[in-house]
Amino acid sequence: MTHKDAMGDDGGALPLDPKWPGLDGDVPLYYNVATIRTIAGELKEYLGGTEGAAFAEGYTTGSVKSIEQSGLEKIGSGQLGEWTDAKLLAGTAARGGKALLDAYRRFAEVYETVVLVMEAHADEYAKTNHANEGDRSA
Repeated sequence: MTHKDAMGDDGGALPLDPKWPGLDGDVPLYYNVATIRTIAGELKEYLGGTEGAAFAEGYTTGSVKSIEQSGLEKIGSGQLGEWTDAKLLAGTAARGGKALLDAYRRFAEVYETVVLVMEAHADEYAKTNHANEGDRSA
């Protein structure tokens, strides 16, 4: 591939590292689709832990629902006390709990997206491998 081959949406050339293997056809591009699918499958197995019920057999599960129901963002003086320092700590703890919940929700969303993208890329790379090397194994 040359700079002329790599054109951006605006018609301008995309910056390419000339030392990147495979750009000029000197190294055949091959993606191990089976490995990508295996890793995506393993990640998908653990994805269920973020999606499940809040509690199972009396214990929290680590799912988003369990964090939501934990009440971390609702910590107040009722849990920590009514004196001045306890009230200040309660406010800090509530903000921290909300931040943790927001971060965990985002983690779960991104985790799922990563798995979906890996699966989609494996499908596309299987086609690329065939086009580049004539190999249909995936």
